[in-house]
Amino acid sequence: MKIAGKIVLIATSLCMVGAVVCVGLTLHQRNHVPGKYGRNLEFRVSALNTENFDQFSRAPEGFDVFSGRLAREISESGVAPAGFEWLPLSNFDLNATGGVEPRGITRVINGREFLLVANRPEMMLTHGTNDSAWGVKSVEITATYKYGPVVKAVEIKLDDAGGDLLRQFTQKYVRHSIATIVDGQVIANFGLLTPITKHALGLRFPVGGEPEAEKLRDTLM
Repeated sequence: MKIAGKIVLIATSLCMVGAVVCVGLTLHQRNHVPGKYGRNLEFRVSALNTENFDQFSRAPEGFDVFSGRLAREISESGVAPAGFEWLPLSNFDLNATGGVEPRGITRVINGREFLLVANRPEMMLTHGTNDSAWGVKSVEITATYKYGPVVKAVEIKLDDAGGDLLRQFTQKYVRHSIATIVDGQVIANFGLLTPITKHALGLRFPVGGEPEAEKLRDTLM
């Protein structure tokens, strides 16, 4: 009877451990929900014009870095160097910034502004078939009064896989420029001072830019 009792006790303990593991896995899955949206979202290194750097802000080195003279030649000729292509700026980016930051290389074609971005696989974070699965969890339009005047933004939250991939990607390209692209259009282009460690991006837009912000939100969702 003692042996039988021990067997029952061990079996009961194993069942309890199994239940705890199951609960733990369930909670883990609930807290790490994969993103279902944003399959048309990507990040690319954009060409960097060194003309606006000085001795206090030295330009980085790399395949994406061009002197002011070369940047002008590329812009005037419209011929994208090997490993690069022109992508149009979206109305969201134009409304938010008046164009890309001055270190980007741009060209106007038929009245529309285009940005020179890399199309080499190692300089892109996309949803290619060989990439890890990642996505967008949510997209919201937010507003804050923390800095005085109201600041409105489209907040894009990535899933855990997407946040980790973006952190790894941006770690490689600190001090370079990164373009955020949706549906083949540049919605933002910014100089990267530090890696992006959060799983969310806040893309500001000005007063009156709500229609374009809503279009961006709907496109990603």
